[in-house]
Amino acid sequence: MGLELLAPAKNADQGILALRCGADAVYMGGSRFGARQAVGCGTEAFERVASEARLWGAKVFATLNTVVFDHELEAARRQAWELYEAGVDAFIVQDMAFLELDLPPLPLHASTQAACDEPEKVAFLARAGFSRAILARELSLQDIRAVRAATDLELEAFVFGALCVGESGRCYLSGSICGRSGNRGECAQPCRAPWNLVDATGRVLVREQHLLSIRDLDLSDHLEALADAGVVSFKIEGRLKDADYVKNVVSHLRRKLDALLARRPELGRASLGTVRQGFEPDPRKTFNRGLSTYRLEGSRQVMGTPEAAHHLGEAVGTVRSVQADRVVLEAPAPLNPGDGLAFVNGTEVCGTVVNAVEGAQVFVQEPRGLKPGTRLHRNLDHRWIKALRAAKVERRIPVAATLTLTDDAATLRLEDPAGLAAEARAEGRFEAPRDAEVARTAIQEALARLGNTPFELATLALPEVRFVPLKVLNGLRREAAEALEALRRSPRLREGRRPPAPELGPLPQADLDFTWNVANAAARSFYERAGAQVLEPAAELQPSLQDRVVMTTRHCVAFELGWCALHPNPEPWRRLARPEGPLYLENGPTRLECRFDCARCRMELVLRKAAP
Repeated sequence: MGLELLAPAKNADQGILALRCGADAVYMGGSRFGARQAVGCGTEAFERVASEARLWGAKVFATLNTVVFDHELEAARRQAWELYEAGVDAFIVQDMAFLELDLPPLPLHASTQAACDEPEKVAFLARAGFSRAILARELSLQDIRAVRAATDLELEAFVFGALCVGESGRCYLSGSICGRSGNRGECAQPCRAPWNLVDATGRVLVREQHLLSIRDLDLSDHLEALADAGVVSFKIEGRLKDADYVKNVVSHLRRKLDALLARRPELGRASLGTVRQGFEPDPRKTFNRGLSTYRLEGSRQVMGTPEAAHHLGEAVGTVRSVQADRVVLEAPAPLNPGDGLAFVNGTEVCGTVVNAVEGAQVFVQEPRGLKPGTRLHRNLDHRWIKALRAAKVERRIPVAATLTLTDDAATLRLEDPAGLAAEARAEGRFEAPRDAEVARTAIQEALARLGNTPFELATLALPEVRFVPLKVLNGLRREAAEALEALRRSPRLREGRRPPAPELGPLPQADLDFTWNVANAAARSFYERAGAQVLEPAAELQPSLQDRVVMTTRHCVAFELGWCALHPNPEPWRRLARPEGPLYLENGPTRLECRFDCARCRMELVLRKAAP
């Protein structure tokens, strides 16, 4: 397959928007069993998006990527068949129970929640019958190359959007302290909350900071390296994001990917259509918590956003003085009336709106909370957002036209790059023109007027020039274009499911604890067929995770504070002497012990005291 740009969609409108901005595929959640339960879609939404996707030769993937309980298996199976009838092209799943169910004959993609983080695990998933693995976000290029060498599975990688601080599929923090499991699509995001860092004596070292919140991911400048490492699908996170984010980020990644394909056409494109944007995409202008490449190069970088876990936007300056609604900055800033400003006030992110700007003086709607020294950010660029929303984005499929003229008939044939073709015919008397060149130009111009269709005229073959009235040409063009669009939107033969290997072979681990997320008898049966022993059920079926590891993360508080002996951090966000003994994160009655696995470069959080 060619390189695929995969975009999120929380509803049908955003799915269609993503496709028209150049996505080669979109992923959406059904009404249940998706890892973003707040944005589940019904079958009608899938039908609309699937029709649009077929037009461009693109695909629609349905997320069924939560763990499933025994009493839900039949409902999950029925939903899979409903989504199949709605036109989806693949299922994204986490729970191995789906491999034991009577599912439609579609490819299965192993969700990142299935912990696709090592070569042996991904090779096992290939033997089990998966067609694609969605790689853990924390993998480096070297890690991805190792996975590629171990399997022929399609590899999908996140290239933009929010990062889970916990290792993919193995975070139990929300479920254990909030009663809302991330593996059930209900994560309450306690990692974005403020925490205290406390030493063994109970002394608070850092108070009410977002110690587990990390920056977002942006690998848009590394698509070629990812492709060379074996990635074929570049995924954008964001099924909870708005239409501005989708339009901006998909357009940005489409430009980046098109530039790569222009230099290296052998990599191939996964769908049809050239995209033209009437605005300048800029991923810094829509929601982000600061952008990073995370662990792509293998080395550590500062990832924490301790002051705020929300979208602050671009830094614009520091407050010198405040008098009523007049805020004086230390230097003039490129602000405009209507811009949104954000700033941190204690543990909260506050905001106001710009009314007027005079040099370094900014007049705001609400100055409350602003004081000298406050750092201001622009989290809404009013002019840019207005231009984004007004901008037209066009996606067009080039077509080859052939107009055949005889004495009594005109036949127009339109053919797309995939070989699909449609014809329109008009009867009449078509005589030789007085001026052949003028007639040829008139025909060319009339047939090129495809502006209200998804097509654009690439070539025109005109074996014989005759005079054709403009009304006839317009009718032929409309009829042929409508027929070709209907043909492209019609149901097509879909790729089938990859057959499992005769022998599943060994799992990377023989004894499975709760981190393997076995929540039903079908998943247990699957793993037992693979020769494993399930020692305990999934976290959601445990009475308590007290004194268990509820999160393993590559994000390390010790590194962020400059305490790591293996990876020096020359710019810690706060300079403190490291205390003796264990460290804890506390929020209300919840206490997490920080354990540092320096050999594997991990931090583990052990639940010592949970909220009642």
